[in-house]
Amino acid sequence: MITLRERIRPTDLVLAALLSAVGVLLMVVDMQGQSGDTRIDSTSWTLIPVFLLATLPVAFRRVNLLAVIVVSAAALAVHDVAFDWVVRCGAGLPLAGALAYSAGRLLADRRTSLVALALTIGVQALVLVRDSAAGIGILPVTAAIGIALWGTGWFVRTRWGTRSDAAAPAPSRVPEAV
Repeated sequence: MITLRERIRPTDLVLAALLSAVGVLLMVVDMQGQSGDTRIDSTSWTLIPVFLLATLPVAFRRVNLLAVIVVSAAALAVHDVAFDWVVRCGAGLPLAGALAYSAGRLLADRRTSLVALALTIGVQALVLVRDSAAGIGILPVTAAIGIALWGTGWFVRTRWGTRSDAAAPAPSRVPEAV
């Protein structure tokens, strides 16, 4: 039986750490207030932990990707409601991109993979709906990028398989004696 520790790979932890670091940096910049034409409605220190609730679940993407996407979306919805207009796109869109790629790469069932892709486009909408820098108007562009990332993940999975497929013994090509 594969344990949770064996399903979470070091690359998953690195990805979650990088996305979280970018998110923390962006939230610290938001906490410094408005600059130029960028509207910042909240400078609370709680911007950081709530945003981390969206990025840290990425470490569990191989355990249950759909749950990760839903938890990240819920955290972003709370972030939108609690803090209103701030800059989220610099960290939220890379998060959505990682989720879209993971949907294509990690989910073998095409229908489930497409549902996950649709949910990641929803994550993009949550990032952009009250984003002071980019705004919801760029959603068609970010959705196209998400679809391309999903397609890349799907191609990699179907072309090279998963690591567990590679670890399986190759089928014998020697014909059996009759």
